[in-house]
Amino acid sequence: MKPWLVAALLACAACHGHEDSPAGTAAADPAPDLDPDELALLASDAGMSLVPPPGAWTFVVLSDLHLPNYPANMKITGETIAALIALRPRAVIITGDFTNGTVLGGVSARWWKTVRTALEPLRFAKIPVLPVAGNHDTYGPAQKAAYAAAFADLDQWAAPLVVHPAAAGGVAHAPFAYSVDIDGVHFALAHVVAQRLEPSISEWLRADLADAKSARARLVFGHVPMSSVVTPPNQKFVKQFGAVLEQGHADFYIAGHEHIVWDELAGLPAGGRLHQVLVGCSSGFYNFGPSKSSQGRAACVPTEPPPGSKKQLVLRCAMPNGGGGFLLAPGRKKRLIQHHKNSFTIFTVDGANITVQPMTLDAKGHPVPFYL
Repeated sequence: MKPWLVAALLACAACHGHEDSPAGTAAADPAPDLDPDELALLASDAGMSLVPPPGAWTFVVLSDLHLPNYPANMKITGETIAALIALRPRAVIITGDFTNGTVLGGVSARWWKTVRTALEPLRFAKIPVLPVAGNHDTYGPAQKAAYAAAFADLDQWAAPLVVHPAAAGGVAHAPFAYSVDIDGVHFALAHVVAQRLEPSISEWLRADLADAKSARARLVFGHVPMSSVVTPPNQKFVKQFGAVLEQGHADFYIAGHEHIVWDELAGLPAGGRLHQVLVGCSSGFYNFGPSKSSQGRAACVPTEPPPGSKKQLVLRCAMPNGGGGFLLAPGRKKRLIQHHKNSFTIFTVDGANITVQPMTLDAKGHPVPFYL
């Protein structure tokens, strides 16, 4: 099946919500492995190799689907899933905000039918899916219950990976908190939906990271960043959460929530540094821009607008970690937002090294590097 066809079927199914089908019903035919010639074409179009080096492997992180959404955003979600199937990662982690839940409460049965339908092609392709809840998924008891019900079959979504569920009480239980291991790399998936670490999650995460001390890398995933990029960091939260990550010798903290792509070595309470990666917004919906201090760390300076665009303030920036180039230009409510709205991030594990490559989609729905 061609990637564009998978995307078209998925986008159509997601837009209609599959009201006639029970949750978890197949939205499309199973997607087989991509033909080598098609993968080579994707690689050529992307101007990069989409195949990891010998002995290396990849996983992908995306966030903030906010389904169901406008038709254009639903189409992007379908194209993103199709691109991930073509890339064949070892796992896909989704760091929350699957839905558009609000503080007013209430749950629509259509939300989670749409989410599961959108993600089903990954299961058909036998790519493990590892969810983390977001604030929009868990504002009240009804929304928490709906998220728990949607991923009650977490073992099947994660298969063939083995889920190690938390057992510390509160929300420290699967699918809110759990861990998996892939080739000696430890993945701790934590319920972090506000700038406050719930005691049960703190207790579980300390124990989980301690148990993983022999892993060659310890990666923690949550929804809310430890150190905000779009607002001044909450120092109390940085101290609280950062201490858990620092004492557990976490190598990465990977999050979403702020709808921005960011890669930086963030300071920790005892003086250490943590590789914090924000993977942006996969649906390209309601984007935010970096704060003035974040712009300073990215060495943002005024530059000429791209050819053919209207005359306006445009900043050219370099990502604090790695120096990848990106532009900021006025968006909704005159926020200075990044030049690509939709994104996901590929992580390549090659021995002791883990590299980070943010991606977006081109006009054909093909994966291409996010950076300029």
